[in-house]
Amino acid sequence: MDTNKTTVISFPMQKGGVGKTTTSRNVAGILSQNYKVLAIDNDQNADLTDTFTSKRIVEQTDQPTIYDIYINKSSINDVKMKITDNLDLVPANITLANVDVELSSKLSREFILKKAIAEVASEYDYVIIDCSPSLNITTINALVASDYTVYVTQLEYFSMQAINQLQKTVNLVKEINPTLKELGLILTMADDTNHVRDIKQELGESEYKLLGTINRATLVRDANMAKQAVFEFSKKHKVARQYQAFVDNLLSKMED
Repeated sequence: MDTNKTTVISFPMQKGGVGKTTTSRNVAGILSQNYKVLAIDNDQNADLTDTFTSKRIVEQTDQPTIYDIYINKSSINDVKMKITDNLDLVPANITLANVDVELSSKLSREFILKKAIAEVASEYDYVIIDCSPSLNITTINALVASDYTVYVTQLEYFSMQAINQLQKTVNLVKEINPTLKELGLILTMADDTNHVRDIKQELGESEYKLLGTINRATLVRDANMAKQAVFEFSKKHKVARQYQAFVDNLLSKMED
């Protein structure tokens, strides 16, 4: 990893409910303890926005969002919300759902987010992008803008199937972003069951590098409701330690 440039990491998954947004939130929070971080909510559900602030307030006010970057050519500096001294957020709302249609006839529409990030790159060490759980133009934009991508999956059959579909998308994006690297995957909502152990063994024999495992815990939901990362909500909790270990693995893998 080039320590002199901004590192962009996306968290895509072509299935909802697998802990993608919670992972993006916690990675951004942990990194912001030591680095300048920009978190980008690239999902029309705006759940990442809701883990930092209230997406209802964003929807009901004139707060600009990522939609304005895609459609109105707004700068990230005109859209971002300051969360802490080291952490800014590009929020989203439901209007993002219109982007596919509104950009359908635009040239170079896959590069909009990449260009927007490049304009503010000198201000951040890391950019974390929480993606939509579907294949659309915003997900393509995120992958085109990224240096690295990490797959987030729950330990169940349909989530594992979604990884295979996502892999096909990433391979296609590499045709226009050949430097995109897949770091591996993180397993979420894990239980200590034979099923989980079997899937872990299966993954160990696959091409995917396992970067972390996050246990199922009601504390994760409570932390999200409190607008906090897990380590802020309960620093000594097992899940807080698991997310820290995941980020440590992430940084180590990028240095390889």
